[in-house]
Amino acid sequence: MRKVSLLVSVLAMTTLGLAGCGSSHANSSSNKDQSKISEDEGVIKTARDLNENGQYKASNKALNGIQITDLSKKGYGSLKTEYFQIQKSNDAFLLKQGKKQNQAAANNGSTNLNTNDSFSSYPKFVGDYSFYNYDPDRQQSDLSIDSDGTVVQQNTDGTSFHGVATISAYSQSGILSYDVTSGTNDTKSINSNVKIVVTWSNGENETYYGYTSYDNGAVLTDGKSYKGDLVNEVWVQ
Repeated sequence: MRKVSLLVSVLAMTTLGLAGCGSSHANSSSNKDQSKISEDEGVIKTARDLNENGQYKASNKALNGIQITDLSKKGYGSLKTEYFQIQKSNDAFLLKQGKKQNQAAANNGSTNLNTNDSFSSYPKFVGDYSFYNYDPDRQQSDLSIDSDGTVVQQNTDGTSFHGVATISAYSQSGILSYDVTSGTNDTKSINSNVKIVVTWSNGENETYYGYTSYDNGAVLTDGKSYKGDLVNEVWVQ
């Protein structure tokens, strides 16, 4: 009887020990997540202050300190809301600057950057986009498309590109993109709904294929591979 009692005690202590290890691991993970959220709250504060001081490019650059995929994680609800509010405010002012720059380029006769009403039939694809799989070594950061076709791309080094886009229906399967709802670098083939052709102020053209993700958000991809197993450009609203 004594041996049985001793065995039960040992098993109980072992179980408690294992439970303690599991609890310790969970607490460590939770503390790490909370630390990351606190860090990103600081990024949001910096971006908000810059926005309020009229430093819109710098504000967007500050927002780059937050991984776009993190915004879908638990605990990021209010941060996600404020992130996109600040981005939208920044981009509204930067679009105004882009329109002026486009007009100046058109007046110089260097590039035809006339606005258009093609997006009136596709309002879903108007708005602010973030570069998916943000990488500080890549130039791309934010992309804004206005209802008149004006496009402004903000870059990680504080510079920007401006131009005009046209959109048209384009149904095509097998176009390369990311699985943007996964928060990973997993690629997938998509069926496009539209094609967007951007004419930049330097005269170069760039084509994006637009579609709707599983969570009903607009996504743009250029369909090109990057470093073998990645996608060159994917933008998410």
